[in-house]
Amino acid sequence: MYTPYTLQPLLPSVSSLIATADDYASSSPASPSSPRSSSSSFFSRRQQSPNPANSDKQPLVGSPSRFNSLLSQSASVHSSSPPSSSTSTSPPPQSAFTIDAVAAWDNNLYLGTSDGHILHFTLEEQTKARDGEIPYTSRLESKINLGFGRKSVERILVIPQVSKAIALCDATMSFYSLPFFDPIPVSLIPHIKGVSAFTHNVAQEGRIGEDGTVEICVGKRRVIQFYKIGELVQLWKEVPLHEGVITMIQMGHHVCLADHENHKLIDLTAFTSTVLVPTPHVVTSPTTTAGSLVSMTAGAHRVARPVLAVVKEGEFLMVSGTVSNSAQNQTTIGIIVNAYGEPVHGTMQWSSYPKAICVEYPYIAALLRNQTIEIHNVLDQQLLQVIQLNSSIQARGMAFAQGIKVWMEGLARRLRRRPWKAAEQDVNEEEEANYRRQVARYATMPARVLVYGRDAVLAQLVTPLVVQVDGLLDNHEIEIALETADQARNTMSADNNIHVARMQAELDYIYQKAGFLLLQETVFEDALTLLSKGNLDPRVVIAMFGQQAWLSDPAVYLFDGVRGLVDSLGAIENIVGQDPGRQQKNGTDSELRRTLMANAREALEKYLHIERGKFRHLIGQDHAISKAIDSALLHIYILNDNDTAILELLQRPNDCSLQGAIDALQGSKRYYAASILYHTKHMYDKVLELWTKIYTGEYADPRMTDGLGQIKRLLLQDIPNDELSLEATMRYAWWLLGRKAEDSIEVFIRSPRAPEMDMDAILSRLDKEASPSALRTYLEYVVWTRQSQSAEHHTRLAILYLNDVEQVAREHTEECGRLADEYKLSGRSRTFVEFLGDRRQSSEIIRRRLLLIRLLQRSPLYDAQTIMDRVQQDDALFNVERVIVYGRMKEHSKALAILIHNLCDFAGAETYCVTNGESAGTLPDMPTTSAQSMPPARTSSLKKRKEKPLPEMPTEAKQPTPEQMKERRELFAMLLRTYLDLQDSDVMLSRTMHLLATQGYYLDILEVLQWLPDDWPIATLQHFLIRSLRRSLHAYRNGQVVLGISRGENLMVGSELVNLYKEIGPTTVDIYSTCHQCHRPLAESIVVRLPNGNLSHIKCSED
Repeated sequence: MYTPYTLQPLLPSVSSLIATADDYASSSPASPSSPRSSSSSFFSRRQQSPNPANSDKQPLVGSPSRFNSLLSQSASVHSSSPPSSSTSTSPPPQSAFTIDAVAAWDNNLYLGTSDGHILHFTLEEQTKARDGEIPYTSRLESKINLGFGRKSVERILVIPQVSKAIALCDATMSFYSLPFFDPIPVSLIPHIKGVSAFTHNVAQEGRIGEDGTVEICVGKRRVIQFYKIGELVQLWKEVPLHEGVITMIQMGHHVCLADHENHKLIDLTAFTSTVLVPTPHVVTSPTTTAGSLVSMTAGAHRVARPVLAVVKEGEFLMVSGTVSNSAQNQTTIGIIVNAYGEPVHGTMQWSSYPKAICVEYPYIAALLRNQTIEIHNVLDQQLLQVIQLNSSIQARGMAFAQGIKVWMEGLARRLRRRPWKAAEQDVNEEEEANYRRQVARYATMPARVLVYGRDAVLAQLVTPLVVQVDGLLDNHEIEIALETADQARNTMSADNNIHVARMQAELDYIYQKAGFLLLQETVFEDALTLLSKGNLDPRVVIAMFGQQAWLSDPAVYLFDGVRGLVDSLGAIENIVGQDPGRQQKNGTDSELRRTLMANAREALEKYLHIERGKFRHLIGQDHAISKAIDSALLHIYILNDNDTAILELLQRPNDCSLQGAIDALQGSKRYYAASILYHTKHMYDKVLELWTKIYTGEYADPRMTDGLGQIKRLLLQDIPNDELSLEATMRYAWWLLGRKAEDSIEVFIRSPRAPEMDMDAILSRLDKEASPSALRTYLEYVVWTRQSQSAEHHTRLAILYLNDVEQVAREHTEECGRLADEYKLSGRSRTFVEFLGDRRQSSEIIRRRLLLIRLLQRSPLYDAQTIMDRVQQDDALFNVERVIVYGRMKEHSKALAILIHNLCDFAGAETYCVTNGESAGTLPDMPTTSAQSMPPARTSSLKKRKEKPLPEMPTEAKQPTPEQMKERRELFAMLLRTYLDLQDSDVMLSRTMHLLATQGYYLDILEVLQWLPDDWPIATLQHFLIRSLRRSLHAYRNGQVVLGISRGENLMVGSELVNLYKEIGPTTVDIYSTCHQCHRPLAESIVVRLPNGNLSHIKCSED
């Protein structure tokens, strides 16, 4: 059955504590002054002025051992008789007073007695409480005499919003300051007399008005008065009554009260009164005491003190029925009405008229005369719980408290955590202290309802979820327990406060204990799901499956209530072996055991996947939990022979224990998986070592495919030197050379470490070990990408290109001979180089020649004489190549002779002259070289690397220097004379006229006229002559314009100088004049007049 509340003793025996205080006071030496400090702080009590009439201060009492001893005597509220004291066999003496009123705030407890006193207790935390000991102790701060004789204190109300307290005694309200309950002088706040009942506005609990005051409602014989309490007390409203008030409550603008005849509901805004139900009456004997149910007389009948309570905003609870001394004739009904006096919800019934009622929505607690407390639910009016009180308590009433904090030993016992299977050196003292502080916070709960008896005070606490559900778990009612826990979990607030943290700890305990109980029953999947919901340290489950190496650093902490259960279960093999459902037969027992173990491992795998997601943030931080999860997962995958899962785990960031995982993987011959683990740990040298051994067959592992490709891709990654040294990169790159040369060369070219590699050393070794194609590819990278300034590199590459061309030419002899003839027949509108470019797709020899031509035209560094010696060995094949080399050697006449007489490449000849012998034709989009087809790996290091700019081809658009211009004129003059020497007169005439028409700019008209044959008609040359004359005339006129402008500028400057001399005036230098800078005589030196008028030597002015 659901039990919403639990009673916890606060002060088991007030009279005993006071007697102890009296003994302590009598044994202490008398002092003329109080031992308290003059400070007004709560923790250092200020000195009170002597007031024998109103105060009887006592020193503090109640040590922890004394309080615990008293608690053990009367803390049980369910036993039929109080337990005997551990120190005395005689019962405690009856006190001379009874408790008639109780109030509490923070850790202060105020008791109103039947002899007119207020007892002020504090509950203070122990700083060094031992395990199992209540971490607070009681402390009697003061005993205040209200000054009204031995009249009973009927009610105490604390108002912490304004630091005030009110006591009702002998129909008089007196006022006090909090927290010490010091009387406020009557001159500041006078007493209010003739009071039959008073209440505060429940809507203002924990709040304060805009004017800094709190409302109270005071009932007198014929009037209700409303006061505002702040620094002072002010009367601000009165409402007349026809009958005197017995009891009353206020909620907002409504007051619910009971007079001698009826219950009434008063609307303070409309000033209307609604009669509800009659006030119950009872015939009593004249021996009724002051603190009993009866409060005042009315003829031969006594009127019982009616019971009223606020349910929630706009709803009030009143009790109606016939009250009799005979328990057989009582009919008591609880009625809830709204602000209009209309009944809402249903009614509740009690076996006797309640002495008091307190409402903590949605629960109603009623203290009955039979020493029981009945708990009802407001929503469905069902009776949820009956709390039987110990008869020795003699319960007299209930009161609301302002959230006093109460220790719950049952909660602390369950939520206490200790290290599990951890060595002493592995226990973190700070972490353990943090868990102790956590339990102290969780087990200290605020109490809203106090129950007081004749000599004792108890707190009515909401029963913690863990206390209720733990009993269900102990009875193996696991489903009901989990339903209750899930309901509580679904209603948890998202706020981050102590209440949410406590609830989470309780849920963790419940789910963990339920999970281990199901684990005991071999319901593995459900069990591990609950353990995950309970936030159990996954190392506990992993340890139960045989891996206990992770239980330290940090230590594993378990709830005390779970720890014993875990120890009793032992390893998973024991659980499977002790399964009560197993059939103990020869054939089926071992088979069932294997099945259960397989189910357990499958459930463990799912559980670890969930936990890995929860602890994902720990991956990479070398945390024991993350390492334990990943190592256990890897172990399961190996047992299940699940290669896909192994690689999926290892290829992503993981915390597998390196040595243990490597041993397990290599032990199962999973060398490739071991290399992947090394890879995630950035141990790349180990990775490459394993990969090379797998490729060579030293380690057999078919799981590795494309071994050479993987090795190459790893070597191309941008890896820091401390993870993979340059030496290791070179070592494995050379290893690749013997298996797949192109991959090796690609590493030398594309590796982010390529700029750090020694090019000459690589070339030297490639020359000995690699094929010419591999050497050529790397040389292309050195020349074109690295922009090597070494003539040797450029020359070697050119020689390799020559060798390639010769090799292909030997295979295609006929094609080599046809090229020049086909070009002559093609129309000669393009250069021979362009002709080769147009046919490059259909001929390998052309592609090879274009690579050579590109190098010869663009590289300024190769040894021209060496190349010339090679190309002259085959004049017919390397015709245009010889032209380019001749141009580099400045032997232009030979170059032009080849272009004109051998190739008939007139366009190429003109291009040659325009580019000053640098080019014989424009290269097309060049065929991609092997080195250029390998772009550098996209890595961060390449961002820091600056490539040298490629050399630019000379173009006509670029303004030539005077030297280049002179050389170009000479080349065109040489070309013209070569054209004039042609035997074919038609060709000679057409080419000469074309040259004069297109390149006449570079030719001198007088020289041209001298070279041309005398018999050429003038009409043939008229276009050339006209353009030449126009250029000459244009140049002459431009010169005249510039000359005129210069003369004008000179005239203007001269005029300005004359005017300036006139403004400055004469400058006199005599034998006394000195230099402004060096202060020496100017004498006959050249003098400079500075802008400020000072004179200086010309040498000094320059300095």
